[in-house]
Amino acid sequence: MKFWIVIFLALALALGSAQGQPTAWIQLDDSRPEDAGDGPAAADMVDLYFSPTATHMFFREDLAALPDVGNYTYTVYVDFPRGGGPVPDFRLVHSESGSYLEQWDGTAWTFVEPINVTLDPTNTSLIFEVSYASLGGFNDNHMDAHFENYDGASSFQDPVDRAPNGNQPYRVHKRAIPNLPWPVLPAFAGGLIVSLLVLRRRFLPGKQDPPS
Repeated sequence: MKFWIVIFLALALALGSAQGQPTAWIQLDDSRPEDAGDGPAAADMVDLYFSPTATHMFFREDLAALPDVGNYTYTVYVDFPRGGGPVPDFRLVHSESGSYLEQWDGTAWTFVEPINVTLDPTNTSLIFEVSYASLGGFNDNHMDAHFENYDGASSFQDPVDRAPNGNQPYRVHKRAIPNLPWPVLPAFAGGLIVSLLVLRRRFLPGKQDPPS
């Protein structure tokens, strides 16, 4: 019984690690620096980053001061895959009314699902998290992304800072986006279970017959 508890815990840990948290950030504004000081401190973007895992992508915006959802709305626009129209496919929103994903349906933004947005107070950073499945699944294309912060709570009318500057997005190359199909995680879990079973048979003694 204890052995199967170990398997369950190892499997849960493995699947959690496969989703993972960002361990390495790709600086999006490295070649096109964002202009600090071009907006109110709580909405003024200083540096922008992207980080992919096997199942999720993370966007991070470092601000000049701690974010203030009571006065500003924070967004990341994602074209995934890039191209296909003047409006990006998706919008990640963090505001007073919550954190959520929206999709452009051709005429308006429509709610998709809540998302996780966390605050890193050390860098006064907002970290947006979204799954590939929520963006339509894995693909082998480039992705465009840009960040835009607005004046007002739950408002999209008056932008106070945009990154990159101008009207162009950041290009995220397909080599930075894991192209792993959905069977990867089940296959990984199955391999883990088989390995543990083999170790059990090799190193754990079996039941001994009672002496006659």
